[in-house]
Amino acid sequence: MPSTIQDVARAAGVSVGTVSRAMNDYPDISEKTREKILRIAHELGYRPNLVAKSLSSKNFREIALVLSGFLEDVMFNDFETMLMKGCYQFAFEHDLDISMYVINSKIQEEKTFEQLCYEHNIAGAVLFGLKSTDPYFKTLAQSRKPCVTIDVEVGGACVGNVTNDHAAAFDELTQYLIDQGHRKIAIVCGRKNATVTSERLEGAVRAMKRNGLEFQEDFIIQTNFLKEEATEVVKQFFEGHSPDSVTAFLCMSDMLAIGVSESLKKMGYSLPDDYSVVGYDGLYVTDYTEPRITTVDQNIKEKGYEAASLLFDMICGTRTAQNLILPHKLEIRDSVKKL
Repeated sequence: MPSTIQDVARAAGVSVGTVSRAMNDYPDISEKTREKILRIAHELGYRPNLVAKSLSSKNFREIALVLSGFLEDVMFNDFETMLMKGCYQFAFEHDLDISMYVINSKIQEEKTFEQLCYEHNIAGAVLFGLKSTDPYFKTLAQSRKPCVTIDVEVGGACVGNVTNDHAAAFDELTQYLIDQGHRKIAIVCGRKNATVTSERLEGAVRAMKRNGLEFQEDFIIQTNFLKEEATEVVKQFFEGHSPDSVTAFLCMSDMLAIGVSESLKKMGYSLPDDYSVVGYDGLYVTDYTEPRITTVDQNIKEKGYEAASLLFDMICGTRTAQNLILPHKLEIRDSVKKL
């Protein structure tokens, strides 16, 4: 006969309530007591019914979106909006309550993810905007609360991830420029400490080397994924490079591509006749730029939907934490000239 929660409580010398609170990661249980209870539960072969546990929990229907870096960002763009739409769409279809919490690095230092969940009575969360330097990036792997990260894989038994193959996608975008005859390409990068920045740069370098193109460090333009920055750094780029030193700008986001395009136009250049520009994301706004920007559609709304779906299944116990890689699509518009 399988062991029960009562058996675990008796062997550990604690109440059934204490066992339940230890299993549900309540912060008022000391780590020593929690480890003792979990060890005894393992020795007795006690396995709680995760689906029943979730369904009986008062907070099961409550999940959260946790947005990191929002307070530091100058603007809120379509990327976050589309992610949210995907998450909320899943929540609506499955009768879930969903809340949004804004955090930054300071909050992450003061409060663990598990404390955040406990204080707000939530069953799990979808997190996006995490940087590799954030405290949660280093501690989430030890979390016992289900969570799903967007575009940053941190590992851990209770941490899932939804992303794209950014290296492959940026390789494809770079190859498209090369196929159109472009050999002098400047790369407009995002934040240095963002995982997607290194992944996309890896793809660009791979495509260039495959085609015998020299990778030049001074053709790397650094930004923090802000459109306003892109406008300024393009001006700075031409202060150290002649107008004919580049024919195309390979941008790591659509907002960067829009900033670059605006800057080039203010300098009197025509797109794509004088310079070609490509972006990355697949934001709706690229349908209304002039010219319409060639981009990689990374299925942002679907990414949010699949993140919420994975989180729901992890809470129910029907899926374990996993790394989901969604497909991307090259959207060829009007911003690239064939040389």
